[in-house]
Amino acid sequence: MSEHKSWSSKWYQDIFREASNIAMSHALTALSNMIGEIEMEPPAVEVLPRARFLAMIASRGIRDSFVVMFDITEGLSGLTILQFPKKSVRALVSLLLGMDPDDEGMDEMGRSAIMEIGNILISVYTDILAQLIGEPVSLSPPKPVESLYDAERELARPDLRDVTEVLAFKTRFYQANTDVESFFYLIPTKDAFDKLVSRLEAQIESVGAKEDTPESSGGEAAAEENGSGEG
Repeated sequence: MSEHKSWSSKWYQDIFREASNIAMSHALTALSNMIGEIEMEPPAVEVLPRARFLAMIASRGIRDSFVVMFDITEGLSGLTILQFPKKSVRALVSLLLGMDPDDEGMDEMGRSAIMEIGNILISVYTDILAQLIGEPVSLSPPKPVESLYDAERELARPDLRDVTEVLAFKTRFYQANTDVESFFYLIPTKDAFDKLVSRLEAQIESVGAKEDTPESSGGEAAAEENGSGEG
């Protein structure tokens, strides 16, 4: 993978935050219309090694959580996975349907209700990615994930076989007594990862270039000229 700044650096976090705030405002309106007034946090972003990513989605549960996959069909290439852990699944079903999901698993009505929320969040993440790379990003229809094997099988695809880094976005929204977390994992091909990094670096360089030509520089030069003239 490309050499790049730490994803926890101020530069990247500022860019992610700026892109997120625009997308989150639309999501906040849509979610509030569905489940009432809520508070929503911008996504936190980190890069995970491949093995840690697989361990993470397994530790958050698959059979008793809600997990779906999407192929990236435009803008970038690779795979994305959306996950609501078990606790968040229960909170969402309670909010949307006024009932607790059965301990044996969700029925079709529960899955459909959560997918409605999922679609809103997916649009948030694709909007964020689109802003980061400066072009539209599209995803395929969702594919269910019933076990860790389903995710591992996708990662064994020729285009993803050599992927070593996964971007994880964590989003939280809440009401007074309800707290929901969602996790969006971006598994880009090597080319897509390099493209994302290069676009981010270009944004950083653009900001740096603006900072290198401040009005204060001209002011300082003018002040020096005036000072020399007075002498």
